[in-house]
Amino acid sequence: MAGPDCAAAGVDTLIPEADVVVTYTLEQTASALRHLVPAGGVMNIDGAPGTGKTIALQYALARLPHGPAVRRVPIPVGATISQLRHAIAGALALKVRPDNRRNTTDQALATALRSPHVLVSDEIQRLSPPALEYLCRLATDPGAPTTLVLAGTGSTQALQRIPELASRILTRQHIPPLTPAQVQAVLPAFHPLWGKVPPQHIARADERCARGNFRAFAQITAHVIDAVLTNPLAHSGSALVGSMPPTRRHLSSPPGGPLSSAVRARGGGSRVPARRRGGATMIDPHPYREPFTYS
Repeated sequence: MAGPDCAAAGVDTLIPEADVVVTYTLEQTASALRHLVPAGGVMNIDGAPGTGKTIALQYALARLPHGPAVRRVPIPVGATISQLRHAIAGALALKVRPDNRRNTTDQALATALRSPHVLVSDEIQRLSPPALEYLCRLATDPGAPTTLVLAGTGSTQALQRIPELASRILTRQHIPPLTPAQVQAVLPAFHPLWGKVPPQHIARADERCARGNFRAFAQITAHVIDAVLTNPLAHSGSALVGSMPPTRRHLSSPPGGPLSSAVRARGGGSRVPARRRGGATMIDPHPYREPFTYS
């Protein structure tokens, strides 16, 4: 089913008219987190790039009942223990200066974490073993009822380097690629474009380009929308999907061409205006054009 609950909670879809589709994997992740938080401990979310780990995490957090404070801890690339310590302090809104002594910062963190918290970190495979050991200290502190949600591609392998932390993982969620049957069910609910694409064309796009990777389908959607917007008389969405070559090169815009990937806008480059729809922020690659129809 498509997700009005997701939109109300601010789960980003990034593409105009797109909805988050609540799959079995998303429901399973949300259920696992709901059961984990009262018990405390560690949750690990892993999966290949583009399979939907971040969306699953956003959805699971949005479905949590009111209770412990949820705080997101950004993970800088190659973060040291000091950087991680101050990232956690920042997530907890603690006024800690970078030049504060370690003991002073740790004491402030211990005091703040005496009340129940859920600390969420994505891309934790970026952390060094000493930084992961620091997270382990937070999870094992009996005076700090802290739940850790640690996600990222390769995060399971990274956590296994710290046996004491790995032993405290109460639930592991692997986010797999979509199966061919799931692709046929999910895409029409994800965006109205796919509702008018014949099943055999969807299967061809999956086999040749996406292979169950949801991020790849989001990129395809953005590029087809861009092609229809650029020249609506020459292109139809279903024909473009059906004519995809057996390569992923079409996922990149030609040099000097228009910015066509709403997903790519998140990573930087030209600024693209955003608009609100159902509570979710989405990037509109062509906000000044009239609405279009799919054929």
